[in-house]
Amino acid sequence: MKKVLLGTTAIVAAGMIASAPSAIAAEKIKLGLGGYMIQDFGYVANDDSATEDFSGFDVKSDAEVFFKGKTTLDNGISVGLNVQLEANTSGDQIDESYITFKGGFGQVDIGSENSAQYKMHYAPADFGIGINSGDQFGWVSMTSDAQGDSINQGAGYFRGPFGSTYIEPTQANDSTKVTYYTPRVEGFQLGLSYSPDANQDSNGGVNRDANNTDLVMAGLNFNRNFANSSNFRASLGYGTVLDEIDGSGNTPTSFNAGVGLKVGGFGIGVSYANFDDHGATTGHGINGGVNYSSGPWGISLSYFHGEKDGINTAGTVDGEGQQDTIHLSAKYALGPGVTGYGTLGHSEFETDDTDLVNEDAAEVEATYVVVGVKLGF
Repeated sequence: MKKVLLGTTAIVAAGMIASAPSAIAAEKIKLGLGGYMIQDFGYVANDDSATEDFSGFDVKSDAEVFFKGKTTLDNGISVGLNVQLEANTSGDQIDESYITFKGGFGQVDIGSENSAQYKMHYAPADFGIGINSGDQFGWVSMTSDAQGDSINQGAGYFRGPFGSTYIEPTQANDSTKVTYYTPRVEGFQLGLSYSPDANQDSNGGVNRDANNTDLVMAGLNFNRNFANSSNFRASLGYGTVLDEIDGSGNTPTSFNAGVGLKVGGFGIGVSYANFDDHGATTGHGINGGVNYSSGPWGISLSYFHGEKDGINTAGTVDGEGQQDTIHLSAKYALGPGVTGYGTLGHSEFETDDTDLVNEDAAEVEATYVVVGVKLGF
């Protein structure tokens, strides 16, 4: 698969070389700005332990600025770039950064970007804070035992089925990769991705003895509009590691699927994700939801259930957990690029993790009300 992807890239490059004189004579790419800003304000009633108090009001922020530009070569191939700057971060300053080649052959992305398995996945629409992206973890605080362990030990909710059906093997996220998307034919489209390893923002060498390397990911979806303003969509995704860590005996794999139907203003959908051989994050998740929208407003009811198995070492389970979250949300378009929304949510987390010595840390639930505004530009 790696050779196929590299071969496709070579074909695109050859086309560019053939048109090089005209491309050089043309005007250079000019960057435009885009992005979003989200500001949330809410109150949470958290099931705290005797020594912790997370209940009360909170304000949360998320924002990115996109730098985008493209040009079209004389042979018809468009070449573009996308760089996404985090406006709220304590770590990763640049989120995604990649080049796109697009033409009659389809599309090729090269750089730090999510895979075809992630981007081609379909999940139910929800109109408030994200239930299928781990946003509930920002409003439910995991109480800890004396050792600092909690239900969320081992994580697994970001790009993992404990908190999302948008997944990639080893939670690779924006690792540097090459992705090819076919043209959409009769509603069908296929995407294939290759990533040397799960690292991002690094041009270091790939140590195939010490890391899971040579990741391959695939996505297949169907999206078709029908009469009476109806739409049907479905997706399948799979990812694996071709070269696992020496001596581990594990080959991490990921699978996700989704289906959705929209008739007029009504929509319904369900999605599923699974990790196998992923250590403490091995597990599955399911998301279901219904929604209705009309003109500037919409309302949605969504549910998410996630599980992670943890690791059993000599009878001691470490990192096990499950969560159940339900969101009732509404949105209203206040103007071009300005959307207000609100969510009433309830989450329950519990674990049979024998590594936890405090019962307060083994079961946590919270109810929260959040209102927010999103600006898109």
